[in-house]
Amino acid sequence: MTLESFVPEHTRRADLWELVAVRLRRAIITGELAPDVHLNEPLLAQRFGVSRMPVREALGQLEHEGLVRSEPGRGSFVVGMSPTDVQEFYDVRLMVEVQAGRLAAQRATVDDTGALEETMAAMRRASQLGQGELFSEADVTFHRRIVLASGHRRLASVWETLSGIAYTLLCVTDLFALSHDVAEIIETHQVVLDGLKAGDPDAVEAELRHHLTNGATRIRNLLRSPR
Repeated sequence: MTLESFVPEHTRRADLWELVAVRLRRAIITGELAPDVHLNEPLLAQRFGVSRMPVREALGQLEHEGLVRSEPGRGSFVVGMSPTDVQEFYDVRLMVEVQAGRLAAQRATVDDTGALEETMAAMRRASQLGQGELFSEADVTFHRRIVLASGHRRLASVWETLSGIAYTLLCVTDLFALSHDVAEIIETHQVVLDGLKAGDPDAVEAELRHHLTNGATRIRNLLRSPR
């Protein structure tokens, strides 16, 4: 698909740059917008029905995430996300979340585990209703709450820089998973939560490694498959 034929949904009038970034991020990750496509700001502003400023801010965020590159005097271009990029992304998630999970197993409060229980309930409701994006949102929230429960401010800061891509990748794969292995995904999260409640950092680490490694494999395979 070229930029000329790309027609996104119109955005709401609040948080415009974030909404533009969400839609462009998904289009780039899924290959709807191919690598090296020129992301012409005026044309994107027209497609989204916004001014150029939200588009420029969105492109800046996506450049920070490594999905877009800026060339002086030429503008912004799609970088894309290859299976290798997915693996590297999950390598970083693994380092951050394993360390955070181990700390959370030692530091999580009753309020922390209660919030994680609520998130698990949201995941189950979304799966029962077949609502893939809500499932993905709850999934990301679960992992964010583990990192926050670690009490490590800088780990939390690094994790937030990964959250946009994490959510998009989960949307792609969890929509697929709703008809395949959603029960396994929920059970994995429950095992992590049980380890946190038991104060067992080794159990938390082992399950997070298993979960994130499987997630990386599933996403790489999906990105290789024709859609």
